[in-house]
Amino acid sequence: MKQNNIFFRYFSPVAAQQKLYAAALVALLSSSAYEAEAQVGEPFIHDPSTIALCDGKYYTFGTGEGGIWSEDGWTWQGGAVRPGRGAAPDVLKIGDRYLVAYSATGGGLGGSHRGDVLTMWNKTLDPKSPDFKYTEPVVVASSLDDEDCDAIDAGLLLDPTTGRLWLSYGTYFGFIRLVELDPKTGKRMEGNEPVNIAIDCEATDLIYRNGWYYLLGTHGTCCDGPNYKICIEGTTRYLTATAQHDVIAKPEFTGEDAQLWRIEQLTDGTYRIMPKAVPGTEEKLALVSLGDCTPGLAPFDFNSDNSKWNFRQQ
Repeated sequence: MKQNNIFFRYFSPVAAQQKLYAAALVALLSSSAYEAEAQVGEPFIHDPSTIALCDGKYYTFGTGEGGIWSEDGWTWQGGAVRPGRGAAPDVLKIGDRYLVAYSATGGGLGGSHRGDVLTMWNKTLDPKSPDFKYTEPVVVASSLDDEDCDAIDAGLLLDPTTGRLWLSYGTYFGFIRLVELDPKTGKRMEGNEPVNIAIDCEATDLIYRNGWYYLLGTHGTCCDGPNYKICIEGTTRYLTATAQHDVIAKPEFTGEDAQLWRIEQLTDGTYRIMPKAVPGTEEKLALVSLGDCTPGLAPFDFNSDNSKWNFRQQ
Protein backbone atom coordinates (compact mmCIF):
# COMPACT_ATOMS: atom_id res chain seq x y z
CA MET A 1 0.00 0.00 0.00
CA LYS A 2 1.28 3.44 -0.87
CA GLN A 3 1.79 5.63 2.17
CA ASN A 4 2.00 9.41 2.30
CA ASN A 5 4.87 10.29 4.60
CA ILE A 6 5.06 13.62 6.38
CA PHE A 7 8.70 14.23 7.18
CA PHE A 8 9.23 16.49 10.14
CA ARG A 9 12.50 18.18 10.96
CA TYR A 10 12.33 19.13 14.58
CA PHE A 11 14.37 22.31 14.36
CA SER A 12 15.12 23.22 10.74
CA PRO A 13 13.66 26.46 9.33
CA VAL A 14 10.55 25.69 7.27
CA ALA A 15 10.78 27.26 3.83
CA ALA A 16 7.71 28.09 1.79
CA GLN A 17 8.14 25.07 -0.45
CA GLN A 18 8.36 22.74 2.54
CA LYS A 19 4.63 22.74 3.13
CA LEU A 20 4.56 19.16 4.29
CA TYR A 21 7.21 19.84 6.90
CA ALA A 22 5.15 22.77 8.13
CA ALA A 23 2.06 20.59 8.21
CA ALA A 24 3.60 18.16 10.64
CA LEU A 25 5.16 20.78 12.86
CA VAL A 26 2.05 22.86 13.22
CA ALA A 27 -0.31 19.91 13.51
CA LEU A 28 1.81 18.42 16.25
CA LEU A 29 2.70 21.60 18.12
CA SER A 30 -0.39 23.82 17.80
CA SER A 31 -3.55 23.24 19.79
CA SER A 32 -6.30 21.96 17.52
CA ALA A 33 -9.05 23.44 19.72
CA TYR A 34 -11.11 20.35 18.96
CA GLU A 35 -12.84 18.37 21.63
CA ALA A 36 -11.55 14.82 21.76
CA GLU A 37 -13.91 12.25 20.32
CA ALA A 38 -14.34 8.62 21.28
CA GLN A 39 -11.58 8.67 23.86
CA VAL A 40 -10.86 5.44 25.65
CA GLY A 41 -9.17 4.83 28.98
CA GLU A 42 -8.59 7.69 31.43
CA PRO A 43 -6.63 10.21 29.37
CA PHE A 44 -6.98 13.32 31.56
CA ILE A 45 -3.77 14.81 32.90
CA HIS A 46 -2.65 18.40 33.55
CA ASP A 47 0.93 19.54 32.85
CA PRO A 48 2.13 16.10 31.69
CA SER A 49 5.81 15.25 32.01
CA THR A 50 8.04 13.63 29.45
CA ILE A 51 6.78 10.09 28.79
CA ALA A 52 9.12 7.48 30.29
CA LEU A 53 9.35 3.80 29.37
CA CYS A 54 9.78 1.43 32.30
CA ASP A 55 9.61 -2.37 32.06
CA GLY A 56 7.57 -2.26 28.86
CA LYS A 57 5.04 0.31 30.10
CA TYR A 58 4.76 4.04 29.52
CA TYR A 59 4.41 6.54 32.37
CA THR A 60 3.78 10.27 32.58
CA PHE A 61 3.19 12.44 35.64
CA GLY A 62 1.14 15.63 36.02
CA THR A 63 0.25 18.42 38.39
CA GLY A 64 -1.12 17.03 41.64
CA GLU A 65 -0.20 13.64 42.98
CA GLY A 66 0.13 10.80 40.52
CA GLY A 67 -0.17 10.43 36.76
CA ILE A 68 -1.23 7.97 34.09
CA TRP A 69 0.31 4.92 32.42
CA SER A 70 -0.18 2.91 29.25
CA GLU A 71 0.81 -0.47 27.87
CA ASP A 72 0.84 0.67 24.24
CA GLY A 73 1.41 4.43 24.41
CA TRP A 74 -2.11 5.21 23.17
CA THR A 75 -4.67 4.09 25.73
CA TRP A 76 -3.96 5.56 29.16
CA GLN A 77 -5.29 4.94 32.63
CA GLY A 78 -4.69 6.26 36.12
CA GLY A 79 -2.30 4.56 38.49
CA ALA A 80 1.12 6.16 38.10
CA VAL A 81 2.33 7.28 41.52
CA ARG A 82 4.33 10.38 42.36
CA PRO A 83 4.33 11.62 45.97
CA GLY A 84 4.79 15.25 46.92
CA ARG A 85 1.91 16.66 44.87
CA GLY A 86 3.15 19.98 43.47
CA ALA A 87 3.07 21.09 39.85
CA ALA A 88 4.41 20.45 36.37
CA PRO A 89 6.82 17.52 36.94
CA ASP A 90 9.34 15.96 34.60
CA VAL A 91 10.94 12.51 34.58
CA LEU A 92 14.18 11.24 33.09
CA LYS A 93 15.88 7.84 33.12
CA ILE A 94 19.55 8.00 34.08
CA GLY A 95 21.33 4.66 34.12
CA ASP A 96 19.03 2.19 35.85
CA ARG A 97 17.14 4.81 37.88
CA TYR A 98 14.47 7.41 37.24
CA LEU A 99 14.88 11.04 38.30
CA VAL A 100 11.63 12.94 38.93
CA ALA A 101 11.56 16.74 39.28
CA TYR A 102 8.51 18.72 40.41
CA SER A 103 7.60 22.12 41.82
CA ALA A 104 6.09 23.25 45.11
CA THR A 105 5.06 26.79 44.24
CA GLY A 106 2.37 29.42 43.92
CA GLY A 107 3.32 29.91 40.30
CA GLY A 108 2.85 33.67 40.36
CA LEU A 109 -0.93 33.46 40.00
CA GLY A 110 -1.55 34.83 43.48
CA GLY A 111 1.08 37.54 43.21
CA SER A 112 3.76 35.45 44.92
CA HIS A 113 6.75 34.00 43.14
CA ARG A 114 7.93 31.90 46.07
CA GLY A 115 8.55 28.26 45.21
CA ASP A 116 10.94 25.33 45.01
CA VAL A 117 11.93 22.75 42.43
CA LEU A 118 12.64 19.37 44.01
CA THR A 119 14.10 16.11 42.71
CA MET A 120 13.81 12.50 43.87
CA TRP A 121 14.84 9.07 42.57
CA ASN A 122 13.17 5.71 42.10
CA LYS A 123 14.47 2.40 40.76
CA THR A 124 11.18 1.81 38.95
CA LEU A 125 8.00 3.66 38.01
CA ASP A 126 5.81 0.60 38.52
CA PRO A 127 4.06 0.99 41.92
CA LYS A 128 3.49 -2.78 42.03
CA SER A 129 7.20 -3.56 41.88
CA PRO A 130 8.98 -4.52 45.14
CA ASP A 131 11.70 -2.04 44.16
CA PHE A 132 9.25 0.88 44.04
CA LYS A 133 10.35 3.49 46.57
CA TYR A 134 11.10 7.19 46.11
CA THR A 135 14.05 8.81 47.84
CA GLU A 136 13.56 11.85 50.03
CA PRO A 137 13.03 14.94 47.81
CA VAL A 138 15.79 17.57 47.74
CA VAL A 139 15.46 21.23 46.73
CA VAL A 140 17.56 22.13 43.68
CA ALA A 141 16.17 25.58 42.79
CA SER A 142 14.13 28.22 44.62
CA SER A 143 12.48 31.59 44.06
CA LEU A 144 11.37 34.29 46.52
CA ASP A 145 8.20 36.40 46.73
CA ASP A 146 9.72 39.39 44.96
CA GLU A 147 11.95 37.49 42.55
CA ASP A 148 11.79 37.88 38.75
CA CYS A 149 11.43 34.11 38.28
CA ASP A 150 9.09 31.34 39.39
CA ALA A 151 10.60 28.03 40.50
CA ILE A 152 8.09 25.93 38.57
CA ASP A 153 7.79 23.95 35.30
CA ALA A 154 10.91 21.79 35.58
CA GLY A 155 12.50 20.46 32.39
CA LEU A 156 15.39 17.95 32.48
CA LEU A 157 18.09 17.29 29.89
CA LEU A 158 20.92 14.77 30.14
CA ASP A 159 23.46 15.93 27.56
CA PRO A 160 24.23 12.87 25.40
CA THR A 161 27.63 14.31 24.43
CA THR A 162 28.97 15.18 27.88
CA GLY A 163 26.78 13.35 30.41
CA ARG A 164 26.01 16.65 32.17
CA LEU A 165 22.53 17.14 33.62
CA TRP A 166 20.60 20.39 33.18
CA LEU A 167 17.38 21.77 34.64
CA SER A 168 15.38 24.61 33.08
CA TYR A 169 12.50 26.24 34.94
CA GLY A 170 10.35 29.38 35.10
CA THR A 171 7.16 30.99 33.77
CA TYR A 172 6.10 34.04 31.80
CA PHE A 173 5.95 35.96 35.11
CA GLY A 174 9.74 36.33 34.85
CA PHE A 175 12.87 34.72 33.46
CA ILE A 176 13.51 31.15 32.39
CA ARG A 177 16.55 29.87 34.24
CA LEU A 178 19.07 27.10 33.71
CA VAL A 179 21.01 25.30 36.43
CA GLU A 180 23.29 22.25 36.38
CA LEU A 181 22.50 19.18 38.49
CA ASP A 182 24.66 16.24 39.48
CA PRO A 183 23.52 13.20 37.42
CA LYS A 184 24.65 10.88 40.22
CA THR A 185 22.73 12.54 43.06
CA GLY A 186 20.08 14.71 41.38
CA LYS A 187 21.24 17.61 43.55
CA ARG A 188 22.49 20.97 42.27
CA MET A 189 26.16 20.91 41.32
CA GLU A 190 28.20 22.52 44.05
CA GLY A 191 28.87 26.18 43.32
CA ASN A 192 26.52 26.27 40.34
CA GLU A 193 24.15 29.23 40.19
CA PRO A 194 21.05 29.58 37.96
CA VAL A 195 21.47 31.62 34.77
CA ASN A 196 18.72 33.59 32.99
CA ILE A 197 18.40 32.19 29.46
CA ALA A 198 14.97 33.35 28.18
CA ILE A 199 11.90 35.40 29.01
CA ASP A 200 8.22 35.70 28.02
CA CYS A 201 7.53 31.95 27.92
CA GLU A 202 7.01 29.04 30.30
CA ALA A 203 6.98 25.25 30.64
CA THR A 204 10.32 25.04 28.88
CA ASP A 205 12.23 21.94 27.94
CA LEU A 206 15.70 21.39 26.53
CA ILE A 207 16.55 18.95 23.76
CA TYR A 208 19.68 18.13 21.81
CA ARG A 209 19.69 17.28 18.10
CA ASN A 210 22.51 17.08 15.58
CA GLY A 211 25.00 19.26 17.42
CA TRP A 212 22.50 21.91 18.51
CA TYR A 213 20.70 22.57 21.80
CA TYR A 214 17.11 23.78 21.57
CA LEU A 215 14.86 25.39 24.14
CA LEU A 216 11.15 24.67 23.70
CA GLY A 217 8.92 27.27 25.32
CA THR A 218 5.18 27.79 25.61
CA HIS A 219 4.00 31.26 24.58
CA GLY A 220 0.69 32.97 25.28
CA THR A 221 -1.61 32.80 28.29
CA CYS A 222 -1.94 29.50 30.13
CA CYS A 223 -4.76 27.29 28.90
CA ASP A 224 -6.19 30.04 26.65
CA GLY A 225 -6.97 27.89 23.62
CA PRO A 226 -4.95 28.55 20.42
CA ASN A 227 -3.30 31.57 22.06
CA TYR A 228 -1.31 29.07 24.17
CA LYS A 229 1.18 27.31 21.91
CA ILE A 230 4.57 25.63 21.92
CA CYS A 231 7.30 27.34 19.89
CA ILE A 232 10.65 26.04 18.70
CA GLU A 233 13.42 28.17 17.25
CA GLY A 234 13.28 27.65 13.49
CA THR A 235 9.55 26.98 13.05
CA THR A 236 8.55 30.27 11.46
CA ARG A 237 5.72 29.25 9.11
CA TYR A 238 2.29 27.79 9.75
CA LEU A 239 0.22 25.63 7.44
CA THR A 240 -3.05 27.38 6.56
CA ALA A 241 -6.13 26.16 4.67
CA THR A 242 -7.46 28.47 1.93
CA ALA A 243 -10.85 29.05 0.29
CA GLN A 244 -9.40 27.55 -2.91
CA HIS A 245 -8.91 24.22 -1.08
CA ASP A 246 -5.15 24.73 -1.14
CA VAL A 247 -2.71 24.83 1.76
CA ILE A 248 -0.17 27.60 2.13
CA ALA A 249 2.54 28.39 4.69
CA LYS A 250 1.94 31.71 6.44
CA PRO A 251 4.79 33.51 8.24
CA GLU A 252 2.92 33.90 11.54
CA PHE A 253 0.45 32.07 13.74
CA THR A 254 -2.82 34.00 14.12
CA GLY A 255 -4.95 31.38 15.84
CA GLU A 256 -7.50 31.37 13.00
CA ASP A 257 -9.47 28.18 12.46
CA ALA A 258 -7.72 27.59 9.12
CA GLN A 259 -4.41 27.19 11.00
CA LEU A 260 -5.66 24.69 13.56
CA TRP A 261 -5.12 21.07 12.54
CA ARG A 262 -6.55 17.87 13.93
CA ILE A 263 -4.75 14.51 13.75
CA GLU A 264 -6.64 11.24 14.22
CA GLN A 265 -5.22 7.74 14.01
CA LEU A 266 -7.34 5.43 11.88
CA THR A 267 -8.03 1.76 12.44
CA ASP A 268 -5.37 0.76 9.90
CA GLY A 269 -2.69 2.71 11.77
CA THR A 270 -2.49 5.65 9.35
CA TYR A 271 -3.62 9.20 10.13
CA ARG A 272 -6.27 11.64 8.96
CA ILE A 273 -5.32 15.33 9.13
CA MET A 274 -8.05 17.99 8.96
CA PRO A 275 -8.19 21.78 9.42
CA LYS A 276 -10.73 22.99 11.97
CA ALA A 277 -12.37 25.05 9.23
CA VAL A 278 -11.86 25.95 5.58
CA PRO A 279 -12.68 29.56 4.59
CA GLY A 280 -15.85 29.94 2.54
CA THR A 281 -17.34 26.52 3.24
CA GLU A 282 -18.78 24.47 6.07
CA GLU A 283 -17.72 21.24 4.38
CA LYS A 284 -15.32 19.10 6.38
CA LEU A 285 -12.19 18.66 4.29
CA ALA A 286 -9.01 16.68 4.94
CA LEU A 287 -5.40 17.10 3.93
CA VAL A 288 -4.81 14.94 0.85
CA SER A 289 -1.98 14.21 -1.52
CA LEU A 290 -2.69 15.43 -5.06
CA GLY A 291 -0.58 13.06 -7.10
CA ASP A 292 2.54 12.02 -5.22
CA CYS A 293 3.73 15.22 -3.60
CA THR A 294 1.32 18.19 -3.75
CA PRO A 295 -0.81 18.79 -0.63
CA GLY A 296 -4.40 19.94 -0.98
CA LEU A 297 -7.83 19.72 0.65
CA ALA A 298 -10.64 17.35 -0.32
CA PRO A 299 -13.36 15.23 1.30
CA PHE A 300 -11.80 12.36 3.23
CA ASP A 301 -11.92 8.97 1.52
CA PHE A 302 -11.03 6.04 3.77
CA ASN A 303 -10.49 3.82 0.73
CA SER A 304 -7.96 6.19 -0.84
CA ASP A 305 -4.32 6.10 0.21
CA ASN A 306 -4.08 9.76 -0.85
CA SER A 307 -6.24 10.70 2.16
CA LYS A 308 -4.04 8.91 4.69
CA TRP A 309 -0.75 9.94 6.22
CA ASN A 310 2.12 8.49 8.23
CA PHE A 311 4.77 10.25 10.29
CA ARG A 312 8.42 9.41 10.39
CA GLN A 313 11.44 11.30 11.61
CA GLN A 314 13.80 12.57 8.93
